[in-house]
Amino acid sequence: MHLEQLIPPGAVNLDLTATKTHEALHEMAHMVVGQPGLPTNAEVISAIFNREMEYEAAIGSGTAIPHIMLAGPERPILAVGRSKRGIRFGKNGKENVNLLFLLISPAEDPHQHLHTISRIAKLLHQPEVRKSLLNASNERELRTILKHHDDNNH
Repeated sequence: MHLEQLIPPGAVNLDLTATKTHEALHEMAHMVVGQPGLPTNAEVISAIFNREMEYEAAIGSGTAIPHIMLAGPERPILAVGRSKRGIRFGKNGKENVNLLFLLISPAEDPHQHLHTISRIAKLLHQPEVRKSLLNASNERELRTILKHHDDNNH
């Protein structure tokens, strides 16, 4: 399954208002509220926040992939957020993040979870992909960029 197919309707925000990690995680979690198999929003936020405090999700070059595995969802769920001004990310707010990819995967399939994180990271490590995502004018364009580059790397 292509990455853009993991993004449910309404799970792209190209204008995040967050300036700090906890605000960004709240905004990202809110985008996937109500997806089949997910627990309450508070439980999702708690799981994401706990994971972030244990292992920071920032991967460099202004990107972060907060990710968790939960019992319930049938397939991975991906939310994408962009902040033009940047978010002070991580426990100490050291990393300035512009692109966030929140991944929630079924706990029953850790292999698929790791494979999906790897695919996202591979895309985000390419300067031309990051630039395209940062300049996407709308959700449709962002999805097209992801599909094109995921096709070329998949």
